[in-house]
Amino acid sequence: MAKTRILFLSEENESISFLEDVLSSVDGYETLLCSNSSEAHDVFRRFLPEITVVNLDRHFSDTLLHSLRDISPAARFLGFGTQISNPSAFCQDFFSKIFSVDELRLRFMTEVSKLKKQSALLSNINGALKKIVGHSDQVKKLYGAIFKAIRSKGATVLIQGESGVGKELVAKAIASVSNHLITVNCSAISESLFESELFGHTRGAFTGAITERKGLFEAANGGVLYLDEVGDIPLPMQAKLLRSLQEGEIRPVGSSETKKIKVQIVAATNHNLQKDAKEGFFRKDLYYRLNVIPIYVPTLRERKEDIPELVEHFIREFALNQDFKPKISDETMQALIRYDWPGNIRELENAIHRAIVLMNGDEITIEDIFPANELQVPALEAPKRDWTGIRYPEFQELQKKEEREFIIAKIQENGGSVTKTAESFGMQRPALYARAYRVGLDLKTVHKSK
Repeated sequence: MAKTRILFLSEENESISFLEDVLSSVDGYETLLCSNSSEAHDVFRRFLPEITVVNLDRHFSDTLLHSLRDISPAARFLGFGTQISNPSAFCQDFFSKIFSVDELRLRFMTEVSKLKKQSALLSNINGALKKIVGHSDQVKKLYGAIFKAIRSKGATVLIQGESGVGKELVAKAIASVSNHLITVNCSAISESLFESELFGHTRGAFTGAITERKGLFEAANGGVLYLDEVGDIPLPMQAKLLRSLQEGEIRPVGSSETKKIKVQIVAATNHNLQKDAKEGFFRKDLYYRLNVIPIYVPTLRERKEDIPELVEHFIREFALNQDFKPKISDETMQALIRYDWPGNIRELENAIHRAIVLMNGDEITIEDIFPANELQVPALEAPKRDWTGIRYPEFQELQKKEEREFIIAKIQENGGSVTKTAESFGMQRPALYARAYRVGLDLKTVHKSK
C-alpha cells in the first residue's frame, strides 16, 4: 500500500523533529524536510506530497504556495507558527488549519488523518474531471455544478444535454467520491423487464425466474445508481420508481416484503423533461423529484474554443505509435472550429480516430476527417438560414417535422423494419415508438404503409 507523503517546509527544529519521530513510529507515512524556499518548488514537484506542513515563521511567499497548489490541486496545506493570532486573509483561505506550536503537537495526527482523507477524495475528483477536457467558461461552470453535486451529500442529480456531450463523464465525476457506481441504460431495457431489472425478483415470480435475482438498486446500495436516458422509462414504471425514491425502499417482483436502500440517483437525458412533463409524456412528480440538482452539459458548438484542446487530446489517445504525434494544420483546425458538430464530442472523437487510421504521411488533413462519401468539406460553410419573422413555436414545429422525416427515411432505409431502425439509433423498439410519438409520428401507420 502506498505511503502518505508529508512535506515539511521549515528549518529543522524541536517541533519538526517531534513530528518526524511521531510519524516514523506509525506505518504508512513518508516525510521530507525542505528549508530553502528557492528549492521548495522543485522538491515539491519531485516528492508530490499529499500534505504539506508550512512553518509560518519562515518566509515562504504567497506566490510560491500558490504555485505548489497548482502542481497538485489535491494537496492539503497545514500551517503553524509562534505568531498566529492574526493570520492574513491569504493564510485563512489557503491553509486547511493553522496551529500554534503547542497545538501542533497535540492535534497534529488527528488533523493529518482528516487531511489524508480529503486529499484522497480530491485526487479522485480531479482525476475524473481531467476527462472532461477544456478550459472554456462553459466547462468551468460545469466543474462548479459537479462540485455542488458532490457536496450535496447524496441529493438526486439530473444531467441534461444533447447526445454525445459527455453526460456519462459528468456522472462518473460525481460518483468519484462514492464507493461504487452502477450504470443502467433505460432505453435498452424492454418494458416487461424494467421492474425486475431495477428492483430484482424472487424465485418463481414469473415464467423463467428460476432463481432469486438482485436488482440494480440493491447492487448500487451505498453508492450511486446512474439512470442513463431516464426520459425513456415507460410511464407505468415511472410511478414505481418515484415511490422507491421517496420511500428509500424497493420491493422485488414477487415479494411481499420491502428492502431499505440508500443510493444516490444520478439521472441523465437528452430530452427536455420539463417540456415532456407538461405534455404528459413524463410524470411531473418524478421530474421534480429527479431535478433536485440540475446540471446542463453544453454542446460542442457552445464551447468551440475547447475544440483545439479536444483534438490534441484525441490525437494523443488514438495515435497508433505513442512515439509519433500526428500534425494538424491551422487550416484544418479552423475548419473543425467552423463546423457545428451535431453529434458533439462523440462525433469529434470518432472523426479524429478515423482520421488517424486513414491518414497518409505525418499530417491529418480535412479529407481524412471528413471523407467525401460522408460529408463534403463545403458543408462546413453551409449558408445560414433566414429566421426573420419565425416565432419559437414555429421553430419547434420545424424541428419536429425534420425529425419525423428523418425517422421515416431511416425506416425506409431499413426495409420498413422498426426494430432494425431502433437498433441503428442505439435504442430499444419501445423507446423509438415513444420518441416518434413525441414528435407527432405514429410508427404503426408508417410500418403498415411499407
